[in-house]
Amino acid sequence: MSRLTTDITLEDIDDWFKIGKEATQKKSTIQSVPRSFTGGRDYDPRTGTVHGVQQNDFSKHLPTYKRNVAVDQHEYAERIQEEEKQHLLQHYQPLQVGPMSPGGEVVGGMEQLELDSTVAGSVGMPEDLVPPGATEVYNNYHFAHNYDKKLPITNHKEQLLSTIESNQVTVVQGSTGSGKTTQVPQYILDHYAQEHKHCNIIITQPRRIAAVSVARRVCSERNWTLGAICGYQIGLDNKTSEDTRITYCTTGVLREKLIKTKNMLQYTHVILDEVHERDQESDFALLIVRKLLRTNSQHVKVILMSATIDSDQFADYFALPVRDSLEPAPVVSVEGRVFRVLEFYADDLTPALGQLPEFDESKPELSEEIEDMAVKLICEFDSLERKEQGLDKDTNFSPVRGTVLCFLPGYGEISDLYDKLRVHEAKHNLKVIPLHSTITQDEQMRVFEPALKGQRKVILSTNIAESSITVPDIKYVIDFCLTKNLVCDPMTNYTHLIVDWAAKANCTQRKGRAGRVSNGRCYFMVTKTFFSQCLPEFGIPEMQRCPLESLVLKTKIFNMGEPRRLLGLALSIPKLDDIERTILNLKEVGALATSYNAPNSRYDGDLTFIGRVLADLPVDIRIGKLLVLGHVFCLLEECLIIGAALSLKSIFARPFKAKLKAFEHKYSWGAFSLSDCIAILNAYKVWENNKKHHAFRRTGMTERKWGESHFIQIRRINEVSELIRELEQRLERFNIQKPVRQPQFKGDYNSSKERLLLKLVLCGAFYPNYFLRGEVDEGDAIRTLSNHDPMNTVALKGLPANQGMLYKDKLQRIFSDCSRDPPPIINFEETKAFIQFPWKGNTLCESRVHKGIYMAIKLRLLRIPIEVEMYTREDANIIASNLHRAQDMVASQGQLRTNRLKGSTQQSLGQVVEPPRPSVSGVLVMVTAVVEFGHFWAQYYTDLAMNQLKHVQDQLNSSTALIQVTGFLAPGSYCAAIYQDESVAFYRGRIVEVRGNMVQVFFVDYGNTETVSRDHIRALPSELLEIPFQAFECYLAHIRPSSLRCPDGVWSKESTTWFTREYVNKILYAQVFSVERNALRLQLIEKTSNNQQVVVNEDVVRKGFADVAEESFLSKQNHDDRCAEAMSMTVSPDSALSGQKEEWMNVEMPRETRAALKGSQRKVKLIGPHSPLEMSFHNMTFVGRLRGSRIDQDSINSVAIDDEPQNSHARMMVAAFVGLNPQASVMMARDTTIMPLIPGLPALMCLLFAPVAELRTNPKRTHYTGAICGLGYEDQSNYPILPDHDMEVTFDAHINDEDIDLINCVRLAINVAVGTQDTVTWGGVATEKLQNNARIKLLRLVEKRRESIEPSNYDRAYHWNQVDPKYLMEPPECHNPVSDDPPLLNPHYAIRLARPDETERSSLLDEVRHSDYLKHHLQELKSLSIRHRSDTVTCELCDVLCTTPRTLSAHLQSDSHLAKESKLYGIYH
Repeated sequence: MSRLTTDITLEDIDDWFKIGKEATQKKSTIQSVPRSFTGGRDYDPRTGTVHGVQQNDFSKHLPTYKRNVAVDQHEYAERIQEEEKQHLLQHYQPLQVGPMSPGGEVVGGMEQLELDSTVAGSVGMPEDLVPPGATEVYNNYHFAHNYDKKLPITNHKEQLLSTIESNQVTVVQGSTGSGKTTQVPQYILDHYAQEHKHCNIIITQPRRIAAVSVARRVCSERNWTLGAICGYQIGLDNKTSEDTRITYCTTGVLREKLIKTKNMLQYTHVILDEVHERDQESDFALLIVRKLLRTNSQHVKVILMSATIDSDQFADYFALPVRDSLEPAPVVSVEGRVFRVLEFYADDLTPALGQLPEFDESKPELSEEIEDMAVKLICEFDSLERKEQGLDKDTNFSPVRGTVLCFLPGYGEISDLYDKLRVHEAKHNLKVIPLHSTITQDEQMRVFEPALKGQRKVILSTNIAESSITVPDIKYVIDFCLTKNLVCDPMTNYTHLIVDWAAKANCTQRKGRAGRVSNGRCYFMVTKTFFSQCLPEFGIPEMQRCPLESLVLKTKIFNMGEPRRLLGLALSIPKLDDIERTILNLKEVGALATSYNAPNSRYDGDLTFIGRVLADLPVDIRIGKLLVLGHVFCLLEECLIIGAALSLKSIFARPFKAKLKAFEHKYSWGAFSLSDCIAILNAYKVWENNKKHHAFRRTGMTERKWGESHFIQIRRINEVSELIRELEQRLERFNIQKPVRQPQFKGDYNSSKERLLLKLVLCGAFYPNYFLRGEVDEGDAIRTLSNHDPMNTVALKGLPANQGMLYKDKLQRIFSDCSRDPPPIINFEETKAFIQFPWKGNTLCESRVHKGIYMAIKLRLLRIPIEVEMYTREDANIIASNLHRAQDMVASQGQLRTNRLKGSTQQSLGQVVEPPRPSVSGVLVMVTAVVEFGHFWAQYYTDLAMNQLKHVQDQLNSSTALIQVTGFLAPGSYCAAIYQDESVAFYRGRIVEVRGNMVQVFFVDYGNTETVSRDHIRALPSELLEIPFQAFECYLAHIRPSSLRCPDGVWSKESTTWFTREYVNKILYAQVFSVERNALRLQLIEKTSNNQQVVVNEDVVRKGFADVAEESFLSKQNHDDRCAEAMSMTVSPDSALSGQKEEWMNVEMPRETRAALKGSQRKVKLIGPHSPLEMSFHNMTFVGRLRGSRIDQDSINSVAIDDEPQNSHARMMVAAFVGLNPQASVMMARDTTIMPLIPGLPALMCLLFAPVAELRTNPKRTHYTGAICGLGYEDQSNYPILPDHDMEVTFDAHINDEDIDLINCVRLAINVAVGTQDTVTWGGVATEKLQNNARIKLLRLVEKRRESIEPSNYDRAYHWNQVDPKYLMEPPECHNPVSDDPPLLNPHYAIRLARPDETERSSLLDEVRHSDYLKHHLQELKSLSIRHRSDTVTCELCDVLCTTPRTLSAHLQSDSHLAKESKLYGIYH
């Protein structure tokens, strides 16, 4: 929690949450973002008048950085660099270092970081900066060492030492493998130990693994203990001591040290390694080191080490003033390699290995021809080595088979080449290993395993093998000269990966992977001309193509002036537009505040408290905001787990050839939450709990085995644990910490309330990454699936016409991988197949799509082909004739001929009691078993039912002994089984599953499922099968799980427990609404003790367990059919039972016929599977509204099925990260969470977490219709500040002034927690009280049941400042009552809505006019209904479409129409 002053009492906290309470302090101007006005017109703040707006003013919707396209993007830097140069030339005398202050800083050295001094040569370390006894450490270690003469750098040792000692900056250039990283620090340390002078060296590495491995390597060479004189530091893992004189660390560690101390005085030598990679961390480290070197740390020796030949740019960047000019730093070039590597190009391989394609500089792509050429080349290495080495008699290959390393741009290209090489794997004894950052670490480690005798390793890698991973036995490098770069799209500010030609510098790096242990070969798979003339010399540095948010925050913490001025001195300066866009994004997150009086505020902003927190965290800024908001709502532990996992590689394993299984396990970890973040939380909690209670040791399963079986990467999840500890330590500096013990108001992490709060916090952290569900027509979905249930059915297209029966077995095998128990049912219609996944035990599951649907759709998304073999023309004729005969046979039994064929028959439920006939108004039932809330089994409470049940029980439990069942127990067969209730007795049952000696039995007369010993199973007498099973399946109609109690859309255990306790064994009156899939959908009526009737369906809604819901299309369809039957008095038992007429023929092709058919060897690839309920989402922001949206394939929600298509309310999805596809045409959402279907929730989240919102009203100002949310607008021009992220939100639920007040109250709670920078902290009791108040207000906001309203689009969408200010209502102060610091979230202005008496008269006149129109319309309809021909017309009174005069006449005479017509004339006669 942030710091507040000590004079705040708990009563003050309560006062802050009281809506409308007068502020305790004088009002202050809101400074975080400009204020905004709302309504219907533009208000000019300069003149105080209201004026019109130009309709086509396109520039208003362009941010400022897009309006001035003619501005030179680098002119600002040229000016700044020239100023720096002049300062250097004017102040060239060395700085006289003063004495150290008690705080460790140089007195007078840091008052202002101005370029007022420099050095012309080398400055020795002042004596007062040398720690006492610093050189005594040399006496404790052995320094005698013989350096490896095979390393090229050994020959340059003396030259290196001489240059480093006589210069402030030295650049060392040497190819990969020359020994720079390991040897140079040793040279320096040995030299200083010999001279008995103090030495402290720090060396940066761009990657954690490199820092650790190099430190271990040096200690191994010198026989030193790791962490003694040589060690490493990566994050919290600090293997150093007081004796350490060589420290390897990541670039980020050094950056944090320098930002904290603002000097380099603790080091004698700073070595920046791998500077040629030009990532943001390295370039920013160069910038900081250069700044400090020229101010207060001039005695430090800086060594830059690069593997590329272009070291001049680094030398020039660290140029020193000599007389009247700047002279570049000296460069020491380390020539030579241990082994020679020959270069070849694609034109050296043609035509022997194939023809070359056209290479286009503007179209970087991997062609089919080049892939095939590479495959042939790998196979040709056998001939090459045979000539060099001869043959090994044991293997029939050469004695030493070199490893091949192929550089490919991405995962897709790796997969393609992998499939092509698998064809040659056996013949050429290849071991093909994919290497990509997304595959499991176990798979990555396979590249280091030595090949078996006679085997050749072929590694297919992205640029991860360019520098991050070194495999020593590589002999051949095949470089396709392609790479994928992360770039920031200038139009949207979203990042995306694009395929591009690799730079020559990268190709040189890749070439250096070979030749480590023997001479090697490198094949560049482009022509030599293309390589030399078209490939760029160097890649674009990250600072010029990636987001700069973290970088700008670091500059603010370093306090070197405005970011633009500092970044203008970088080695590669970013564009001015990129800096402005970054500043706006930081203001949107709340890290920077807008200061009205500051000049150039477009390029700067005041650092807020949350900005300081985010700058100190080694995670993305929105992950940092997640942690802060998690603390506000007492969810810090959960947010730490999620945030840490999102910041690292995925903890979920995704083996290269087991992607479907990987998705299945991740889906299971999600536990129906529809959230990647909650899946992470669940998996981590289970792993953590197992470790805490030593479950791995107790169960005999190792941690690694557990991870493999659950598709969890143990190494990655341990990394998450380490990062959590680091984040906790960093947050404690700001007094943000987990409570010592769990507060009473907080539940378990997987409880419904905590899960809902967590999803709401995710919305706040990841604003504005919001998406809305696209519309799905449930009726169309049913028709697409030929009346199958879309909740458990998918469609497959492309089968040979009317031959689907022949492929039934193959399709069943394929889709059994999606759901094996029970197996899928497959029906056919012409060229389509419908794969239906039955619910286990034939028990439907409400509000939950069958898991098999997700797996089947994922098959398609993973591009796993589903192919069938075509049959010859002769066989096709045989098939057709057999089909016709089968149809004739079925038709002879009285069934209609049809092309709808049952490929398999769903297991019968047996003879079940029939549902009430449609003419029966209601019936007494007794609830016997509860599956989940509102889903139960019941019996008829009638004399007939009770007598039948008594007869069955008497027969089963008479003195006559039942026969013991021996042999195989078939699932689905009927039996008598023992169940112990008040007494032990036999009951009728159906076997569901057999596991060893235990049998799962479904008791058909009661509906409960129990596990019974095999010894308690008996054969069921056949005569008892003739008596109908008494239990029938039921659902409460018109309800759905409460969004508050059940945020995942699945009934909670607490709700089910309550329903069971209330209604089991209770007699109720039931009215049947519909019969859907053999289950009754009911309205239950309970008679209370005081003889009052309570409708159970309505009562559970009132008590908050359920929400009102519209019935599904199939349910309403059956309801209409039953009503029609009741009116016509013609009742069909079949239709009453099943709810639909039988339209499918049960046809079976003889097995001998299928066996006699022969395929034509030609295969056809089937299309699908598809579900018509697959959800699509569109981005809510202005920049994303015209782009398509797609969910990342690794997300749980990559398969998103709409389980409530009948609910038209907007449904929201939030993404932790949003990027673009390579073509920048589609928004890509990663780590997504689909929010509960709460009416009005998307609007509430936008209003709650947007920096600024303007409310919209209808023209009469009677109610709110929507809002525009974003960063606000510019006072002078009315232009939006950040239009790309503006969201025009349309309300579909009623939101009133009370809701706006409550939203402002929650925003106040967040501000109190994070909006101050005072130094006194809250106590634990006050913190808990704040958190509890914030949670209560937030839950009250979302749990309120809101009336639905018809969405009304605003005419002037995305326009700000649209109301006369006289209608604005002053909001309560939302800033911290005890601090003048700018708030994170400003209050929203409500609008004074018109009173009812102001609009009553005009509304009445409008209604009268409308009724007159409707009367005239009805007269026209009546005349059209008696015509012989007429076009399609709509009855506007009923909103019913009539296609013919006959249907129009029938509609006009219907009861519903006549009732509305009577009401129309009755009111206004």
